[in-house]
Amino acid sequence: MVEVNPEILRWARETAALDIEEAARKLGLRDSKRRTAVEKLVDLECGVTRPSSSQLAKMSQAYYQPPIVFYLQQPPKTGERGEDFRPASQQRANHKGNAHLNLLMRDVKVSQSIIRDLLEESRGERLEFVNSAAESMGVEAVALDIIETLDFDIYEFRSASNARIAFDYLRRLIEEGGIFVLLLSDLGSHHTTIPIDVFQSFAFADDLAPYVVINRQCAISGWSFTALHEVVHLWLGKSGVSGYWNEDKIEQFCNQVAGTILFRPVDRSNLARRLNGGCQCIRKEIETAACQMNISRAMLAYLLMLDKKISRECWEILQGYFGSVRVQHMGTERKRRSSQNGGANYYAVRRYRLGNRLIDLTRYYVSTGQLSATKAGVVLGVAPTRVHPLLFPERI
Repeated sequence: MVEVNPEILRWARETAALDIEEAARKLGLRDSKRRTAVEKLVDLECGVTRPSSSQLAKMSQAYYQPPIVFYLQQPPKTGERGEDFRPASQQRANHKGNAHLNLLMRDVKVSQSIIRDLLEESRGERLEFVNSAAESMGVEAVALDIIETLDFDIYEFRSASNARIAFDYLRRLIEEGGIFVLLLSDLGSHHTTIPIDVFQSFAFADDLAPYVVINRQCAISGWSFTALHEVVHLWLGKSGVSGYWNEDKIEQFCNQVAGTILFRPVDRSNLARRLNGGCQCIRKEIETAACQMNISRAMLAYLLMLDKKISRECWEILQGYFGSVRVQHMGTERKRRSSQNGGANYYAVRRYRLGNRLIDLTRYYVSTGQLSATKAGVVLGVAPTRVHPLLFPERI
């Protein structure tokens, strides 16, 4: 038996948003003549009995915590992850989803700290744009600075054959600028998928290793706007988690800058002139324009509402409609993927979600011996045994 602080066992379970019955099942505890499985777990959390090494290993896996956590004297404090820019209702809703979000942000923060240390040791280039802007500069000025820094070409973006390819173009420019862009929505399995009503994205501002994470459950057509929204957060030096449209001043500023980059004032004027008739006619015009520009219909509707080109009532109707279409599309996609034999290659999918910058940099540090497979697994969010197949597919 291992001597641990029982408070940590309870903290780890609650952090994973598991009630006592669910946790007992996940840990494989069984009823006996003297005690039920739940009573056994209660005894462990109260210090009546001590856990075995194998039980701690199961807790580590079930609670999504590194093994070392269980040997600390006190439960760890929540690390600095920036502000919560989500609406209050979103922060309170979906307890399990928010618990998984906290764990995901913790894991990404650890990944960032490892990469940052390596870049600092190798005297990596400081990124001057991080924390270089302020709201007082105005939307147009910040948008122009981002466009020039990233060398973003709106015509090349729109010439892409679909929204995913357009996003790939934008993502490449952002990563070449020194920013890590990840598409993540779970803790490694579909059982921990974090829905978009919990978060859409978050950013960790840093002048060596800034990270942007997009919830890949969001519509693909919205990935580009979301990525730029978080890029604006980096320009402002504001780390934190973002949700759906809300009244927060900083969130609106980030939305307006991102919108100005992808949906220029001249585009808005041209589209506004065609918005005649009722909400149904407006919806059709927005759908056509969004498809032509490889951007989100919901984003277009939101920006038009901010510009007072459409009423708030019409915007709310459109948001509901676009949301229902997105849900239907996701359901169709899931059915299509499940009907395909074999499915996509795990490593190819994982590489895409992590992004070229993180994959390439981790590959370099592993190949030079500066990063062990264990630490690389932490950086990439995979088991150590999967590090080499992920980084060096040509050797498989």
